[in-house]
Amino acid sequence: MNARLAAALLALAAVAPGADARHADERQAARDTEFDRLRLVNAGHDRGATALGLHFGYVEADTRPSEGAYVCGALRRDEAEAAATTVAGALSNLPDAALARLRLRYVVLCGGATEFGRSIGGIPVAPLDLLMLDASGDGASLQHRTLHELYHLLEYRFGGISDAEWAGQFGGGYSNAYPGLLRKAPLGSGRPGFVTSYGETHPHEDRAELFAWLVLAPREVAGLIQRTGDAVLRRKAEFLSDKCQRVIGLQIALPP
Repeated sequence: MNARLAAALLALAAVAPGADARHADERQAARDTEFDRLRLVNAGHDRGATALGLHFGYVEADTRPSEGAYVCGALRRDEAEAAATTVAGALSNLPDAALARLRLRYVVLCGGATEFGRSIGGIPVAPLDLLMLDASGDGASLQHRTLHELYHLLEYRFGGISDAEWAGQFGGGYSNAYPGLLRKAPLGSGRPGFVTSYGETHPHEDRAELFAWLVLAPREVAGLIQRTGDAVLRRKAEFLSDKCQRVIGLQIALPP
């Protein structure tokens, strides 16, 4: 055996155990999430996600998990790595204890996501402890989308997306229809009482939009309420703050 071949075999032996472990982790993740051939990536240097046991995955070909209604579009590895870092940054806005109570284990990143062919921002799957997210667009939109879908996970985890108390206080004004996927509707784009125009579609979308903005930009939300004198939006923010504190111990109160 020549020296060059011997060196190559030694190098292969050195990396094989790590590769074997990664492939084993990916096979387990594919079984857990029902995404065939799921690949795993690191979220940059985010140690918080690792400590919480959170895994980021992607698919290299368009995939329909469990032959259901949803399709997750393919990503390249470098795209998935960048998106994982962005999503981890969004999740880092929440204390570890609050995230732990949500029991999120997997974030599957997609190059576009659809439900029955309709574009969606993502979907929470509480029984499988995962979020599927459309990872396209700019970083700010992806961070907002992450927290929006995380709030849906919260509601599915703790009682479903119907909230009778919310309906009793803020039940009117919804179109109860989706006009199409809106990419991070701007703060203040909604009618009075709504933080964005996308919040006008359904009550659960209203709450998810308000949650994302309160986590990412609480001072901007407070400024909007102060400028417009929107008492309904203030009451909605207070309602959501109380609910998050009660359910997962998260404080998202409006700044003074």
